[in-house]
Amino acid sequence: MHGDCRGFAGSRWLVWAMCGLIFALIGVGSLRAEQTDPALAERIAPLVRQLNADRAARRDAAEQALLALASRDNAAACDAFLRQLPKPAEQMPDEVRLRLARIRRQMETRQARLAVTASKLSLNAQGMDLDQVLDQVYAQTGNRLTDYREQFGQDAQPRAVTAKIVDQDFWPAIDKLLDAAQMDLYPYSGKESLAVVQREASAAPRARRASYAGPFRVEAVNVVARRALRTPDQSGMQIELEIAWEPRLRPIALSQPAGAIEIIGDDGSKIPLANPQAVLDVEIQPGSHATELTIPLGLPPRSVLKLSQFKGQLSALVPGRIVEFRFSHLDQGQRVEQQRGGVTVIVDSVRKNQALWEVHMRLQVQGDEAALESHRGWVFQNLCYLLNSNGEVVDHAGYETTLQAEHEIGLAYFFELPDDIAGYTWVYRTPAAIVRVPVSYELTDIALP
Repeated sequence: MHGDCRGFAGSRWLVWAMCGLIFALIGVGSLRAEQTDPALAERIAPLVRQLNADRAARRDAAEQALLALASRDNAAACDAFLRQLPKPAEQMPDEVRLRLARIRRQMETRQARLAVTASKLSLNAQGMDLDQVLDQVYAQTGNRLTDYREQFGQDAQPRAVTAKIVDQDFWPAIDKLLDAAQMDLYPYSGKESLAVVQREASAAPRARRASYAGPFRVEAVNVVARRALRTPDQSGMQIELEIAWEPRLRPIALSQPAGAIEIIGDDGSKIPLANPQAVLDVEIQPGSHATELTIPLGLPPRSVLKLSQFKGQLSALVPGRIVEFRFSHLDQGQRVEQQRGGVTVIVDSVRKNQALWEVHMRLQVQGDEAALESHRGWVFQNLCYLLNSNGEVVDHAGYETTLQAEHEIGLAYFFELPDDIAGYTWVYRTPAAIVRVPVSYELTDIALP
Protein backbone atom coordinates (compact mmCIF):
# COMPACT_ATOMS: atom_id res chain seq x y z
CA MET A 1 0.00 0.00 0.00
CA HIS A 2 1.22 3.52 -0.74
CA GLY A 3 2.75 5.24 2.25
CA ASP A 4 1.32 8.70 1.71
CA CYS A 5 -1.44 10.69 3.37
CA ARG A 6 -3.86 10.07 0.51
CA GLY A 7 -4.76 6.80 2.20
CA PHE A 8 -7.96 5.59 0.68
CA ALA A 9 -7.08 6.89 -2.80
CA GLY A 10 -3.82 4.88 -2.69
CA SER A 11 -5.45 1.66 -1.51
CA ARG A 12 -8.24 2.14 -4.00
CA TRP A 13 -5.69 2.34 -6.77
CA LEU A 14 -3.93 -0.77 -5.48
CA VAL A 15 -7.15 -2.78 -5.48
CA TRP A 16 -7.94 -1.47 -8.93
CA ALA A 17 -4.57 -2.46 -10.36
CA MET A 18 -4.39 -5.85 -8.56
CA CYS A 19 -7.78 -6.84 -9.86
CA GLY A 20 -6.58 -6.27 -13.39
CA LEU A 21 -9.37 -3.82 -14.06
CA ILE A 22 -7.18 -1.12 -15.50
CA PHE A 23 -7.42 -2.44 -19.04
CA ALA A 24 -11.17 -2.81 -18.78
CA LEU A 25 -11.42 0.81 -17.71
CA ILE A 26 -9.04 1.89 -20.46
CA GLY A 27 -11.27 0.14 -22.89
CA VAL A 28 -8.41 -1.67 -24.58
CA GLY A 29 -10.58 -4.61 -25.48
CA SER A 30 -13.17 -2.54 -27.28
CA LEU A 31 -10.57 -0.40 -29.02
CA ARG A 32 -8.17 -3.15 -30.00
CA ALA A 33 -9.32 -3.03 -33.61
CA GLU A 34 -8.70 0.73 -33.75
CA GLN A 35 -5.18 0.67 -32.32
CA THR A 36 -2.57 1.33 -34.97
CA ASP A 37 0.46 1.45 -32.66
CA PRO A 38 0.60 -1.30 -29.98
CA ALA A 39 3.93 0.13 -28.79
CA LEU A 40 2.18 3.39 -27.92
CA ALA A 41 -0.38 1.55 -25.78
CA GLU A 42 2.46 -0.19 -23.90
CA ARG A 43 4.08 3.18 -23.15
CA ILE A 44 0.81 4.74 -22.01
CA ALA A 45 -0.19 2.06 -19.45
CA PRO A 46 2.71 2.48 -16.96
CA LEU A 47 2.51 6.26 -17.17
CA VAL A 48 -1.19 6.10 -16.33
CA ARG A 49 -0.37 4.00 -13.26
CA GLN A 50 2.30 6.54 -12.30
CA LEU A 51 -0.35 9.27 -12.20
CA ASN A 52 -1.18 7.89 -8.76
CA ALA A 53 2.41 7.64 -7.50
CA ASP A 54 3.33 8.48 -3.90
CA ARG A 55 5.17 11.72 -4.70
CA ALA A 56 3.70 14.69 -6.55
CA ALA A 57 6.90 15.06 -8.57
CA ARG A 58 6.45 11.57 -10.04
CA ARG A 59 2.79 12.23 -10.76
CA ASP A 60 3.70 15.50 -12.52
CA ALA A 61 6.43 13.74 -14.51
CA ALA A 62 3.98 11.07 -15.69
CA GLU A 63 1.47 13.70 -16.78
CA GLN A 64 4.12 15.58 -18.77
CA ALA A 65 5.40 12.34 -20.29
CA LEU A 66 1.90 11.46 -21.47
CA LEU A 67 1.49 14.90 -23.03
CA ALA A 68 4.83 14.45 -24.80
CA LEU A 69 3.64 11.18 -26.36
CA ALA A 70 0.98 13.00 -28.37
CA SER A 71 1.96 14.74 -31.59
CA ARG A 72 2.07 18.54 -31.51
CA ASP A 73 1.67 19.01 -35.26
CA ASN A 74 -0.57 16.16 -36.44
CA ALA A 75 -4.27 16.04 -35.57
CA ALA A 76 -4.63 12.39 -36.66
CA ALA A 77 -1.77 11.33 -34.38
CA CYS A 78 -3.39 13.22 -31.50
CA ASP A 79 -6.62 11.35 -32.20
CA ALA A 80 -4.80 8.00 -32.15
CA PHE A 81 -3.26 8.92 -28.79
CA LEU A 82 -6.64 9.88 -27.31
CA ARG A 83 -8.22 6.61 -28.46
CA GLN A 84 -5.67 4.69 -26.39
CA LEU A 85 -5.63 7.00 -23.38
CA PRO A 86 -8.02 5.86 -20.61
CA LYS A 87 -11.13 7.93 -20.15
CA PRO A 88 -11.72 9.21 -16.61
CA ALA A 89 -13.97 6.75 -14.76
CA GLU A 90 -15.58 6.73 -11.32
CA GLN A 91 -13.67 3.60 -10.30
CA MET A 92 -10.36 5.45 -10.69
CA PRO A 93 -8.62 7.29 -7.85
CA ASP A 94 -9.42 10.99 -7.83
CA GLU A 95 -5.84 11.95 -8.69
CA VAL A 96 -5.80 9.76 -11.80
CA ARG A 97 -9.23 10.88 -12.95
CA LEU A 98 -8.40 14.59 -12.61
CA ARG A 99 -5.09 14.28 -14.42
CA LEU A 100 -6.54 12.22 -17.26
CA ALA A 101 -9.28 14.79 -17.72
CA ARG A 102 -6.69 17.58 -17.79
CA ILE A 103 -4.58 15.74 -20.38
CA ARG A 104 -7.63 15.18 -22.58
CA ARG A 105 -8.60 18.85 -22.43
CA GLN A 106 -5.11 19.90 -23.49
CA MET A 107 -5.03 17.37 -26.33
CA GLU A 108 -8.45 18.41 -27.58
CA THR A 109 -7.44 22.08 -27.55
CA ARG A 110 -4.24 21.16 -29.39
CA GLN A 111 -6.25 19.28 -32.02
CA ALA A 112 -8.65 22.17 -32.45
CA ARG A 113 -5.80 24.62 -32.99
CA LEU A 114 -4.15 22.28 -35.49
CA ALA A 115 -7.41 22.29 -37.43
CA VAL A 116 -7.24 26.07 -37.86
CA THR A 117 -3.68 26.34 -39.16
CA ALA A 118 -3.13 27.25 -42.80
CA SER A 119 -3.35 24.48 -45.39
CA LYS A 120 -0.31 23.90 -47.61
CA LEU A 121 -0.24 23.59 -51.40
CA SER A 122 2.39 22.41 -53.88
CA LEU A 123 1.68 22.50 -57.60
CA ASN A 124 3.67 22.55 -60.83
CA ALA A 125 1.16 23.66 -63.45
CA GLN A 126 2.44 24.00 -67.00
CA GLY A 127 -0.56 24.95 -69.10
CA MET A 128 -2.80 22.87 -66.81
CA ASP A 129 -6.54 23.15 -67.30
CA LEU A 130 -8.23 25.32 -64.67
CA ASP A 131 -10.56 22.51 -63.57
CA GLN A 132 -7.56 20.23 -62.96
CA VAL A 133 -5.88 22.95 -60.92
CA LEU A 134 -8.97 23.37 -58.76
CA ASP A 135 -9.15 19.57 -58.27
CA GLN A 136 -5.53 19.58 -57.08
CA VAL A 137 -6.28 22.39 -54.64
CA TYR A 138 -9.17 20.42 -53.14
CA ALA A 139 -7.17 17.17 -52.95
CA GLN A 140 -4.29 18.83 -51.07
CA THR A 141 -6.08 21.33 -48.83
CA GLY A 142 -9.69 20.17 -48.46
CA ASN A 143 -10.80 23.57 -49.80
CA ARG A 144 -13.21 23.38 -52.70
CA LEU A 145 -13.10 26.04 -55.45
CA THR A 146 -15.67 25.93 -58.26
CA ASP A 147 -15.64 27.61 -61.67
CA TYR A 148 -18.64 29.96 -61.55
CA ARG A 149 -18.06 31.84 -64.83
CA GLU A 150 -21.09 30.29 -66.46
CA GLN A 151 -23.35 31.21 -63.50
CA PHE A 152 -22.08 34.80 -63.80
CA GLY A 153 -22.79 34.94 -67.54
CA GLN A 154 -19.08 35.03 -68.37
CA ASP A 155 -17.11 33.24 -71.07
CA ALA A 156 -16.57 29.74 -69.64
CA GLN A 157 -14.07 28.48 -72.24
CA PRO A 158 -11.25 26.20 -70.92
CA ARG A 159 -8.50 28.19 -69.23
CA ALA A 160 -4.85 27.08 -69.08
CA VAL A 161 -2.86 27.92 -65.94
CA THR A 162 0.93 28.06 -65.60
CA ALA A 163 2.33 28.48 -62.08
CA LYS A 164 4.80 26.78 -59.77
CA ILE A 165 4.02 26.59 -56.06
CA VAL A 166 6.14 24.78 -53.48
CA ASP A 167 4.72 24.09 -50.01
CA GLN A 168 3.01 27.47 -49.75
CA ASP A 169 0.18 28.52 -47.45
CA PHE A 170 -3.28 28.38 -49.00
CA TRP A 171 -4.02 32.07 -49.54
CA PRO A 172 -0.66 33.18 -51.03
CA ALA A 173 -0.81 30.11 -53.28
CA ILE A 174 -4.40 30.76 -54.39
CA ASP A 175 -3.68 34.43 -55.11
CA LYS A 176 -0.69 33.38 -57.23
CA LEU A 177 -2.81 30.87 -59.17
CA LEU A 178 -5.65 33.34 -59.72
CA ASP A 179 -3.24 36.06 -60.88
CA ALA A 180 -1.73 33.60 -63.36
CA ALA A 181 -5.19 32.68 -64.67
CA GLN A 182 -6.57 36.26 -64.62
CA MET A 183 -9.36 35.08 -62.35
CA ASP A 184 -10.91 36.29 -59.10
CA LEU A 185 -13.12 34.97 -56.28
CA TYR A 186 -16.71 35.55 -55.27
CA PRO A 187 -16.93 34.48 -51.61
CA TYR A 188 -20.72 34.61 -51.19
CA SER A 189 -21.78 31.61 -53.26
CA GLY A 190 -23.89 30.12 -50.45
CA LYS A 191 -22.15 26.78 -51.12
CA GLU A 192 -19.30 25.04 -49.34
CA SER A 193 -16.89 26.31 -51.99
CA LEU A 194 -15.34 29.51 -53.24
CA ALA A 195 -16.70 30.70 -56.58
CA VAL A 196 -13.99 31.36 -59.19
CA VAL A 197 -14.98 34.08 -61.68
CA GLN A 198 -13.46 36.17 -64.45
CA ARG A 199 -11.43 39.10 -63.16
CA GLU A 200 -12.34 42.67 -64.00
CA ALA A 201 -9.87 44.07 -66.53
CA SER A 202 -8.97 46.99 -64.22
CA ALA A 203 -8.46 44.85 -61.08
CA ALA A 204 -5.05 44.95 -59.39
CA PRO A 205 -3.21 41.64 -58.78
CA ARG A 206 -4.58 39.84 -55.73
CA ALA A 207 -1.14 39.07 -54.31
CA ARG A 208 -0.41 42.79 -53.82
CA ARG A 209 -3.66 43.64 -52.10
CA ALA A 210 -3.78 41.44 -49.01
CA SER A 211 -2.28 40.52 -45.69
CA TYR A 212 -2.10 36.80 -44.83
CA ALA A 213 -2.67 35.40 -41.34
CA GLY A 214 -2.72 31.60 -41.34
CA PRO A 215 -6.04 30.47 -42.87
CA PHE A 216 -7.25 34.10 -43.08
CA ARG A 217 -6.80 36.78 -45.73
CA VAL A 218 -7.36 40.48 -44.96
CA GLU A 219 -7.73 43.14 -47.64
CA ALA A 220 -8.67 46.83 -47.56
CA VAL A 221 -11.42 47.24 -50.18
CA ASN A 222 -12.88 50.71 -49.63
CA VAL A 223 -11.96 54.04 -48.03
CA VAL A 224 -14.70 56.62 -47.48
CA ALA A 225 -14.01 60.11 -46.08
CA ARG A 226 -16.74 62.46 -44.87
CA ARG A 227 -16.39 66.12 -43.93
CA ALA A 228 -19.39 67.45 -42.01
CA LEU A 229 -19.52 71.19 -42.69
CA ARG A 230 -22.21 72.06 -40.14
CA THR A 231 -20.83 69.80 -37.42
CA PRO A 232 -17.08 69.44 -38.02
CA ASP A 233 -16.65 67.10 -35.03
CA GLN A 234 -18.73 64.52 -36.93
CA SER A 235 -16.25 64.40 -39.80
CA GLY A 236 -14.44 61.12 -40.19
CA MET A 237 -13.20 58.34 -42.40
CA GLN A 238 -14.03 54.66 -42.71
CA ILE A 239 -11.81 51.80 -43.84
CA GLU A 240 -13.69 48.75 -45.08
CA LEU A 241 -11.82 45.45 -44.71
CA GLU A 242 -12.72 42.17 -46.36
CA ILE A 243 -11.74 39.23 -44.15
CA ALA A 244 -11.75 35.88 -45.96
CA TRP A 245 -10.96 32.38 -44.71
CA GLU A 246 -10.29 28.96 -46.13
CA PRO A 247 -13.68 27.48 -47.08
CA ARG A 248 -13.02 24.34 -45.00
CA LEU A 249 -13.33 26.57 -41.92
CA ARG A 250 -16.67 27.77 -40.58
CA PRO A 251 -15.95 30.83 -38.41
CA ILE A 252 -18.73 31.73 -36.04
CA ALA A 253 -17.84 35.34 -35.26
CA LEU A 254 -15.07 37.92 -35.52
CA SER A 255 -14.16 40.49 -32.90
CA GLN A 256 -11.96 43.53 -33.54
CA PRO A 257 -11.00 45.71 -30.53
CA ALA A 258 -10.29 49.21 -31.75
CA GLY A 259 -7.45 49.39 -29.25
CA ALA A 260 -5.66 46.61 -31.17
CA ILE A 261 -5.36 48.76 -34.31
CA GLU A 262 -2.46 51.08 -35.13
CA ILE A 263 -2.55 53.32 -38.22
CA ILE A 264 0.29 55.54 -39.47
CA GLY A 265 -0.04 58.11 -42.23
CA ASP A 266 2.60 58.68 -44.91
CA ASP A 267 3.77 61.77 -42.99
CA GLY A 268 4.52 59.65 -39.93
CA SER A 269 1.50 60.85 -37.96
CA LYS A 270 -0.72 58.46 -36.04
CA ILE A 271 -4.30 58.35 -37.33
CA PRO A 272 -6.77 58.20 -34.41
CA LEU A 273 -9.66 55.76 -34.14
CA ALA A 274 -13.11 57.31 -33.89
CA ASN A 275 -13.73 55.36 -30.66
CA PRO A 276 -10.57 53.73 -29.27
CA GLN A 277 -12.60 51.81 -26.65
CA ALA A 278 -14.98 50.22 -29.16
CA VAL A 279 -15.09 46.50 -29.91
CA LEU A 280 -16.42 45.68 -33.38
CA ASP A 281 -18.19 42.31 -33.52
CA VAL A 282 -19.33 40.51 -36.65
CA GLU A 283 -21.42 37.33 -36.69
CA ILE A 284 -20.72 35.26 -39.79
CA GLN A 285 -23.57 34.41 -42.14
CA PRO A 286 -23.82 30.71 -43.10
CA GLY A 287 -22.68 29.95 -46.63
CA SER A 288 -20.25 32.87 -46.86
CA HIS A 289 -16.47 32.62 -46.98
CA ALA A 290 -15.71 36.26 -46.25
CA THR A 291 -17.18 39.18 -44.34
CA GLU A 292 -16.72 42.93 -44.29
CA LEU A 293 -15.56 44.91 -41.28
CA THR A 294 -15.80 48.70 -41.22
CA ILE A 295 -13.27 50.60 -39.07
CA PRO A 296 -14.29 54.20 -38.17
CA LEU A 297 -11.36 56.67 -38.00
CA GLY A 298 -10.84 60.31 -37.38
CA LEU A 299 -10.47 62.45 -40.50
CA PRO A 300 -6.73 62.88 -41.22
CA PRO A 301 -5.24 66.14 -42.57
CA ARG A 302 -5.36 66.66 -46.34
CA SER A 303 -1.57 66.39 -46.39
CA VAL A 304 -1.89 62.66 -45.65
CA LEU A 305 -2.25 60.99 -49.06
CA LYS A 306 -2.12 57.37 -47.94
CA LEU A 307 -1.93 55.16 -44.89
CA SER A 308 1.58 53.79 -44.96
CA GLN A 309 0.82 51.25 -42.23
CA PHE A 310 -2.40 49.68 -40.99
CA LYS A 311 -1.74 47.06 -38.30
CA GLY A 312 -4.32 45.20 -36.29
CA GLN A 313 -5.21 42.03 -34.45
CA LEU A 314 -8.70 40.60 -34.32
CA SER A 315 -9.92 37.30 -32.93
CA ALA A 316 -11.96 34.67 -34.74
CA LEU A 317 -14.25 32.19 -33.02
CA VAL A 318 -13.73 29.02 -35.07
CA PRO A 319 -14.91 25.41 -34.77
CA GLY A 320 -12.00 23.01 -34.42
CA ARG A 321 -11.72 19.51 -35.82
CA ILE A 322 -14.90 17.71 -36.84
CA VAL A 323 -15.87 14.48 -35.04
CA GLU A 324 -18.51 11.98 -36.11
CA PHE A 325 -21.01 10.22 -33.88
CA ARG A 326 -22.93 7.10 -34.98
CA PHE A 327 -25.97 5.65 -33.25
CA SER A 328 -27.47 2.30 -34.28
CA HIS A 329 -30.36 0.16 -32.89
CA LEU A 330 -32.60 3.19 -33.19
CA ASP A 331 -35.74 1.03 -33.05
CA GLN A 332 -35.01 0.16 -29.40
CA GLY A 333 -35.87 3.73 -28.40
CA GLN A 334 -33.33 3.82 -25.56
CA ARG A 335 -31.50 6.92 -24.38
CA VAL A 336 -27.90 6.72 -25.62
CA GLU A 337 -25.01 9.07 -24.92
CA GLN A 338 -21.62 9.43 -26.63
CA GLN A 339 -18.79 11.80 -25.82
CA ARG A 340 -15.82 12.88 -27.95
CA GLY A 341 -13.57 15.82 -27.43
CA GLY A 342 -15.38 18.63 -25.67
CA VAL A 343 -18.85 17.65 -26.89
CA THR A 344 -21.47 15.13 -25.83
CA VAL A 345 -24.29 13.96 -28.10
CA ILE A 346 -27.35 12.38 -26.46
CA VAL A 347 -30.15 10.64 -28.32
CA ASP A 348 -33.09 10.94 -25.93
CA SER A 349 -35.71 9.20 -28.04
CA VAL A 350 -36.55 7.96 -31.52
CA ARG A 351 -40.22 7.73 -32.37
CA LYS A 352 -42.65 7.78 -35.24
CA ASN A 353 -45.07 10.68 -35.51
CA GLN A 354 -47.58 10.01 -38.27
CA ALA A 355 -45.56 9.84 -41.53
CA LEU A 356 -42.29 11.07 -40.03
CA TRP A 357 -39.65 9.51 -37.81
CA GLU A 358 -38.31 11.90 -35.16
CA VAL A 359 -34.82 11.75 -33.66
CA HIS A 360 -34.76 13.84 -30.47
CA MET A 361 -31.19 14.71 -29.48
CA ARG A 362 -29.19 17.08 -27.31
CA LEU A 363 -25.75 18.56 -27.89
CA GLN A 364 -23.69 19.56 -24.86
CA VAL A 365 -20.50 21.59 -25.24
CA GLN A 366 -17.70 22.51 -22.84
CA GLY A 367 -15.96 25.86 -22.53
CA ASP A 368 -17.11 29.46 -22.45
CA GLU A 369 -16.11 30.03 -26.11
CA ALA A 370 -18.92 27.74 -27.28
CA ALA A 371 -21.72 29.35 -25.29
CA LEU A 372 -24.83 28.36 -27.22
CA GLU A 373 -26.92 31.27 -26.00
CA SER A 374 -24.69 33.84 -27.71
CA HIS A 375 -23.47 31.90 -30.76
CA ARG A 376 -25.69 29.03 -31.78
CA GLY A 377 -25.80 29.38 -35.57
CA TRP A 378 -22.93 26.92 -36.03
CA VAL A 379 -25.01 24.11 -34.49
CA PHE A 380 -27.61 24.37 -37.25
CA GLN A 381 -24.88 23.81 -39.85
CA ASN A 382 -23.85 20.46 -38.35
CA LEU A 383 -24.30 17.56 -40.77
CA CYS A 384 -26.95 15.01 -39.77
CA TYR A 385 -28.40 12.06 -41.74
CA LEU A 386 -29.46 8.42 -41.62
CA LEU A 387 -27.62 5.52 -43.25
CA ASN A 388 -29.60 2.46 -44.38
CA SER A 389 -28.23 -1.08 -44.41
CA ASN A 390 -26.78 -0.49 -47.91
CA GLY A 391 -24.88 2.58 -46.76
CA GLU A 392 -27.21 4.96 -48.61
CA VAL A 393 -27.69 8.43 -47.13
CA VAL A 394 -31.14 9.69 -46.11
CA ASP A 395 -31.10 13.43 -45.41
CA HIS A 396 -33.38 14.89 -42.77
CA ALA A 397 -36.57 16.63 -43.89
CA GLY A 398 -36.24 19.44 -41.36
CA TYR A 399 -35.70 20.09 -37.66
CA GLU A 400 -36.92 22.16 -34.74
CA THR A 401 -35.23 23.47 -31.61
CA THR A 402 -36.52 21.85 -28.42
CA LEU A 403 -34.06 23.21 -25.82
CA GLN A 404 -31.71 26.17 -25.50
CA ALA A 405 -29.26 26.71 -22.63
CA GLU A 406 -25.81 28.21 -22.22
CA HIS A 407 -23.96 24.95 -22.95
CA GLU A 408 -26.70 22.71 -24.28
CA ILE A 409 -29.12 22.71 -27.19
CA GLY A 410 -31.85 20.22 -28.04
CA LEU A 411 -33.07 19.46 -31.56
CA ALA A 412 -35.62 17.16 -33.13
CA TYR A 413 -34.72 15.95 -36.64
CA PHE A 414 -37.42 14.62 -38.96
CA PHE A 415 -36.95 11.83 -41.51
CA GLU A 416 -39.20 10.41 -44.22
CA LEU A 417 -38.55 6.67 -44.54
CA PRO A 418 -40.13 4.03 -46.78
CA ASP A 419 -39.95 1.46 -43.98
CA ASP A 420 -39.26 1.00 -40.29
CA ILE A 421 -36.21 2.73 -38.78
CA ALA A 422 -34.73 -0.61 -37.67
CA GLY A 423 -31.47 -1.22 -39.51
CA TYR A 424 -30.71 2.48 -39.92
CA THR A 425 -27.78 4.31 -38.33
CA TRP A 426 -28.05 7.95 -37.31
CA VAL A 427 -24.90 9.98 -38.09
CA TYR A 428 -24.12 13.35 -36.54
CA ARG A 429 -21.01 15.44 -37.30
CA THR A 430 -20.01 18.38 -35.14
CA PRO A 431 -16.91 20.35 -34.12
CA ALA A 432 -15.19 18.81 -31.11
CA ALA A 433 -14.21 22.21 -29.76
CA ILE A 434 -14.67 25.92 -30.40
CA VAL A 435 -11.43 27.93 -30.24
CA ARG A 436 -10.64 31.64 -30.33
CA VAL A 437 -7.88 32.28 -32.87
CA PRO A 438 -5.84 35.52 -33.02
CA VAL A 439 -5.60 37.00 -36.52
CA SER A 440 -2.77 39.55 -36.89
CA TYR A 441 -2.58 41.52 -40.11
CA GLU A 442 -0.66 44.43 -41.59
CA LEU A 443 -1.66 46.40 -44.68
CA THR A 444 0.50 49.05 -46.34
CA ASP A 445 0.13 51.99 -48.70
CA ILE A 446 -3.66 52.37 -48.58
CA ALA A 447 -4.47 55.33 -50.86
CA LEU A 448 -6.88 57.91 -49.43
CA PRO A 449 -9.64 59.67 -51.41
